[in-house]
Parts: sequence; C-alpha cells; structure tokens
Amino acid sequence: MSVKKIRVLEMIDDASIGGGQVHVLMLAKHLDREKFEVSIACNGQGFLVEEASKVGIGTISISMDNRIGLKTFCEAVRIFRRSNFDIIHTHGGTAGFWGRIGSLLAGIPVVRIHSYHGMHYLSKHHTFPRHFRVVDRLLLPLTDKVICVCPSDYRKGLEAGIVNEKKGVIIHYGIETEKFYNIAQRKALRARYGLDESAIVFGNVGRLHVQKGQRYLLEAFRAVRDSRPYARLWIIGEGELRDKLEKLAQEFGIYNAVQFLGARTDVHELLSAIDVFILSSLWEGQPLSIMEAGAAGKPVIATDIDGVADILINGKNALLVPAKDPNALASAMTSMTNDAGLRNHLSASLKGTISDDYTVENMVNRIEDLYQRTYSLRFERNGNSRKR
Repeated sequence: MSVKKIRVLEMIDDASIGGGQVHVLMLAKHLDREKFEVSIACNGQGFLVEEASKVGIGTISISMDNRIGLKTFCEAVRIFRRSNFDIIHTHGGTAGFWGRIGSLLAGIPVVRIHSYHGMHYLSKHHTFPRHFRVVDRLLLPLTDKVICVCPSDYRKGLEAGIVNEKKGVIIHYGIETEKFYNIAQRKALRARYGLDESAIVFGNVGRLHVQKGQRYLLEAFRAVRDSRPYARLWIIGEGELRDKLEKLAQEFGIYNAVQFLGARTDVHELLSAIDVFILSSLWEGQPLSIMEAGAAGKPVIATDIDGVADILINGKNALLVPAKDPNALASAMTSMTNDAGLRNHLSASLKGTISDDYTVENMVNRIEDLYQRTYSLRFERNGNSRKR
C-alpha cells in the first residue's frame, strides 16, 4: 500500500529575484518527491515562476500586498478550499498574513508554518510601522511552527512576542554549494568588462534599497579609489534606488569605475571575476549572498549586524565593520587590497564554514523533518490519517 504524499504549498508574495525567492525555489526543488507534493503560490510573473517551471514545480498565481482587500481575501480562500493542501508554509510578512488568515477563513484543517526571512521591522537602523509587530503577534496562535533563519532573529522574535519557545525553531539557510565551486570563467568575464588581472574588483549583490547600504559602499569606494586607481566596483542587483546611486557615483567622481550590472541569474559566474565581496547592509536576516561568496572562495567584508554575525567572525573568516561607517569600510577594503595573504586566509576559512554548515541538504532535511512531525501531530494523532 503506497503512502500518500504530504501536499505542501510554499507561499511568498513577490516572484522577482531575491533571497527569499531563491530560498523557496531551493526548498521546493530539493524536497523529497517520494514524500511531498509541492506547489508555490506567488505573484504570477517573475524569476520564481520561470525557474519553478524549468524544474517541473507548479505555481499558483495570487496577488498579495500589504493593503487589506476583499479581492485577495476571496482569492486566498478559493485557492485553499480547492487545493486541499496539508501544509501551508508562508515566507515573509505579506504572505504570512494572507496565508494564515486565508486558510483560517477557508475553514480547512491545515498545518500552518511561517518563516521569517529577517526581523526587518525590528531593525534599529530603520523605522517601520508599529502595526506589523501587532499583526504578527495576533497571527502566532494560528501558527503551528515558526522558523527563524538565525539565532539573533529567534532572540529578537522572543523579545517582541512574535515567536515563542514552544513554536519557534531555528533552521539556517542552505545553498547549492557545488554550483559555486570551480567556476572557470574569471578571465573571460573580466575581459568582457575591459579588466585584466591587475584590477582588484569589489563585488556587492543585493536589491538597490536602503536596507543594503550601497550609498555607504560608494562613499567607501571613493576613498579606496583615491589611492587605488585600478580598483573597480560591481553592484549586482536592481531596485528603486538605482537612479540615486548612479547619480551619487557621478557626484563622487567614481562613476567610470563602478558598474551597475542589474538583477542577474548568473551571480555564481560573476563571483568568479571579483576579488573581494562586500556586504554593506544595515540589517539582514541571514544573507544568502555571503554564503554564495564564501562557497565561491571569495574573501568577505561585511557589516557587523544581526544575522551576519551569526556566520562571520571578524579576523577568522571575514572582516566585519560597523554599519553606516564608510571610513571603517574603506579601511577594511584597503587592507584586503594590500594583503593577498589575508584574502587567502579569510576565503579558505569561510569556504569551510559554508561547506560544513550551510548546505541545501542540511536545510532541507531539517525542514522535511519539521513538516513530517507537524503533519503527524495534526492529522495522525491516535492513528487517524487525514481524509482526502
């Protein structure tokens, strides 16, 4: 007699490329198809929909935003009533609201799991509406398990009352590490952008958004450029601040040394051409970008913020600097430029950290176990399986 598969819906609001979307894609790709049947609910167009289609994962189109509207309520309820999912796993605040409320109003028995991809509205570096925290507190009783991606988020969640010890669990991100090994395109890529081996290339990957702190990176790079005219900066990503950042680069007189490469799906290849990876963020959950850079064998300079400091140790596997401090960032960038031995030491150490602790296999195994345990507690207690 064959065992019925557990039907899982991974739900995230936006389909454009980003850390949360990459995480959802990797999770859906690597779940055991013998045990789970997985679908993704998100906006109808974008990176996530396209990539899911390539690997045979079905997607459900639903429009979600932070404004409460009857249309989205009805759409969510209709999806849940028709699809008969066993587990709804929501990712991020917007999907977390619609997924948990919609499944409640649909009146269906379902396991609700919510992942925080960073406690963004608890950041000390930015002001967020207070009602976000209130809403998440109210949604906690509707939630079977809450996943935090790093210990610092778990601690902040407990303090804010949006996580509790009974429901909260820490499951680190994981990446497809082999994708970043032995990338051989370095010389050809640098030649494509008019660079030879004499240039030292700093790279940054992330949305062009206040969170990512690229304005401070540009200010730091201006100082580095004054004494290192052969230095270059690649900023990989897209966002609402692109025009402002490009104008800032022009004002700083470094525009010709900075290349804005836009949103890319070939980051693993572009990493091969850079020498030092920079994360200048003001707040994060657990950034995939530093894992990818580490797996690719790149030394990392990052801001010393929650989420980052759970992975990186200053002087051991990276250089850490305070957020919003372009002078400290410029000093670290100069140190990396001057010291090949430092670069080699930090890159080798970080590559070991990522290979040991942050693989997609480790992440998926832990989430599969969580799915099976929560499903069993909800539907198989006393030996009674869910009726379909």
